[in-house]
Amino acid sequence: MDVGGTHVTAATVESGWAVRDEFRVPLDSAAPAAQVLDAVADCVRRSRTAGAVTVGPVAIAIPGPFDYERGIGDFRGVDKFAALRGVDLRRELAARLGLEPAAVRFVNDAEAFGLGEWAAGAGAGAARVVAVTLGTGVGSAFVDQGRCVTTGPLVPADGNIHVVRVGGRPLEDVVSRRALRLAYRAETGRDVDVVDIAHRARDGDGVAARALESAMGSLAGALAPWLEAFAPERLVVGGSMAASSDLLFPPLAAGLGAAMARPPAVCAGELPRERASLLGAVVASRAAQKGPLDGLAR
Repeated sequence: MDVGGTHVTAATVESGWAVRDEFRVPLDSAAPAAQVLDAVADCVRRSRTAGAVTVGPVAIAIPGPFDYERGIGDFRGVDKFAALRGVDLRRELAARLGLEPAAVRFVNDAEAFGLGEWAAGAGAGAARVVAVTLGTGVGSAFVDQGRCVTTGPLVPADGNIHVVRVGGRPLEDVVSRRALRLAYRAETGRDVDVVDIAHRARDGDGVAARALESAMGSLAGALAPWLEAFAPERLVVGGSMAASSDLLFPPLAAGLGAAMARPPAVCAGELPRERASLLGAVVASRAAQKGPLDGLAR
């Protein structure tokens, strides 16, 4: 299952990474807690009903801040799911679905993206992959043989690249939708969204092009030491900003090439965003149970 700020998607994942009975419904992240929880549980039931599948263990990709081990919402500092702060989602969803709480597992959405791409997308066949998602913020996953590495000297704290500072500033202050909008407005006085900045860069707007290039240079600087340490074969980029890969990837690759002796290949995620998260949630769930990660059923 993939829970986002505007929708929730549920599906059954079978052997060989086959996804079936995919069901997507709108979700109001500003709604009361009971309404959000009912919508999430109903999506699971409707997906399983469509495939005549009994509701079994559920793996859920959901954005943070979130206590993934305990299944309790945090969501401080974000403009969604305020009503779920402090709510035990594991217990609430298990009760609605008639499951034991242990049958409901959670994974960070960026980690789910990375695991899904490792399993069946741009990272397939690689032992180690680093994935980053670019949008409202910067998410990351340091994947080693189907498991996310979150501790140790090879990765930033909790495996989160967004905690890295660039020029004394948090990474998301220079690489994010908000940061790009602010940078463009500071130069032009115009407040436009990232998709418009990308269009303007393609049309020859030098300010727009420089804003994107500067952001990717900062991202390369933040990533390079950790990529050197972790040594992935590929850097997989996803998120809403990845739609502008023609503008973002060249300066990102150039920045990594200047900072690293052997930079990884930079590639876009190959799977639809929700498909990667659905697969990744299952990979994470099986990894937590120390189960096999290839050819797995749900």
